[in-house]
Amino acid sequence: MLVSVITQNNNKNLLFDRFLLKIEGLSRKIRKETGIIFLIFILISVLFVSLYNKHELHLILNKFHTPFFDIFFKYITFLGDGVMFGFVAIFFLFFKKRVAYAIMVSGILTLLVVHLFKKVFFLGILRPAGFFGEENMHLVEGVKMAYTNSFPSGHTATAFAIFTIVCFYFSKSKSQYFWITLSILIGISRVYLSQHYWIDIFVGSILGIFIGFLSMSFFYKIKKIHKC
Repeated sequence: MLVSVITQNNNKNLLFDRFLLKIEGLSRKIRKETGIIFLIFILISVLFVSLYNKHELHLILNKFHTPFFDIFFKYITFLGDGVMFGFVAIFFLFFKKRVAYAIMVSGILTLLVVHLFKKVFFLGILRPAGFFGEENMHLVEGVKMAYTNSFPSGHTATAFAIFTIVCFYFSKSKSQYFWITLSILIGISRVYLSQHYWIDIFVGSILGIFIGFLSMSFFYKIKKIHKC
């Protein structure tokens, strides 16, 4: 009995060690500058949520709008739709099946995690339009507003999950700057369009990156495991 328990613990430790090695290997595929861009976003987010409550912050940010950004964010936000998992997976399926499978897994995980947050842990939390009323904010014409289940931002989680995996594919490529910036802009679009608060996209980005790493780790091979 004791031997069985020890064996099970050793197996668990080995699996955990393998997982950590995969995460470490994946992290090396991300350019330092890409990490810095995301770190800046994180620091700004921490500053925002520390200085203001989410309602006050949203009203402050909602004052900054232009006709150009109305159009820009109205359309870029669609890149965070869940359907993007399907489009990106099909694209990679033709020449990099491992990445395509990782995208599919990340889509399933994102759906499950975001819905667990929205429909179980934080059910019914009002979005900006539901809390303030549409008449009290700048809204972009033609955008269908949602009113409840604000936390976290599914679009942001989707964007970061997809583009985290895409960054792994473009290992060490300068195109990573574009992918991480695009993810951040998609997140910001949710605040600009008053579909979410900043805290929603902040947490959504972290969830997305975690899901991206986790999904890719299922299909990332390591050449050697060092046993202690």
